[in-house]
Amino acid sequence: MENFNDLQRIVNKFFIHGDVTQISKVNKGYINSTYKVETFSKNKHVHQYLLQRINTNVFPDIEALMGNFQTTTEHLSSFLQMPGHHKCGTVQLLRFTKDGNIYYEDESGSWRLMTYFDNVYSLDLPDSPETFYFAGVSFGRFIKAMSSLNPKKIKDVIPNFHNTQSRYMDLEAAIEKDPVNRVREVADEIAFVRSRTDMYGKITEALESGKIPKRICHNDCNLNNILFDDETHLPVAIIDLDTVMLSSPLYDFGDSMRIGTNTAKDDEKDLSKVSCDLNLYGMYARGYLKACGDILTTEELELMPYASLIITAEDGIRFLMDHINGDTYYHIDYEGQNLDRARTQLKLLEDMEKKLPEIRKILQKIYNNQGLEANVL
Repeated sequence: MENFNDLQRIVNKFFIHGDVTQISKVNKGYINSTYKVETFSKNKHVHQYLLQRINTNVFPDIEALMGNFQTTTEHLSSFLQMPGHHKCGTVQLLRFTKDGNIYYEDESGSWRLMTYFDNVYSLDLPDSPETFYFAGVSFGRFIKAMSSLNPKKIKDVIPNFHNTQSRYMDLEAAIEKDPVNRVREVADEIAFVRSRTDMYGKITEALESGKIPKRICHNDCNLNNILFDDETHLPVAIIDLDTVMLSSPLYDFGDSMRIGTNTAKDDEKDLSKVSCDLNLYGMYARGYLKACGDILTTEELELMPYASLIITAEDGIRFLMDHINGDTYYHIDYEGQNLDRARTQLKLLEDMEKKLPEIRKILQKIYNNQGLEANVL
């Protein structure tokens, strides 16, 4: 972690109100380094900002990344309506540098400064079914809002980000290389993943063939990427927009289910605690489809029962691969955490597979109630 003086110097490269008085580390997210900045202005007002050092190992094309970020935030600030309301808007807007740029770069890294939301909170897991319903509404409204933006304005910052087949091939390459000699300890997990290869291409192949359209998606629909108001407990903002790219809403939908319906934490060691909560599944699906179901095609709706299974498999693959590679992508707090994360995802996938008939029934009932033309039974 940089010291106060180093961070203060970076913050002062941006247009801010007042003088920097406090900088504290925000322990959120696996990728970027994040800090809360407080300043005190001459009129005795406290101002708050969010400073991030971008992980250029994950996002090497800074121009594309920040161009996407600016385009997305400017569009959403006009077109996205969240269930709650907040004085800071619906997204974290960028502060410009004194040179007129949207990020600052020096030998310490690539940095950006954004608006900070106060009087809000985030959740790693739903605290109630209603919370998860409104999360579904929020991410569904995101998809609908982005449908009015020209997709040519969004660049691909991480090729094949949600391409489960490609992720699986990357895993096989990591297994073959075995850079830190960990393959021998994960034979069971590798066998589990290899036994399900016929599932991995369902969404990817539909996208590549044109059977379903490519849409501008969030691509990281973790519940903690929604901010909730302290008083109303309604969603007020969607954050973490680095992975906004062309993809399928099925991945967004499935990712929310992967995280939000899991009855255990994402690195749970006791796998008996891991399962898919179908009540939460139904609540989120109702909210999501209420918000954007009318723009989804029949083909997308018919693939939706598989979405949570495929993305859960994909994340299990990614965590397993990172463990095999020596933990080079995801931040870890202890050795073996990526393996614990992988095992949790694979156990959740197994439970979702068992519950697939019930998942179909839940979705079909919602389709019927909302007048959506699709049959998944």
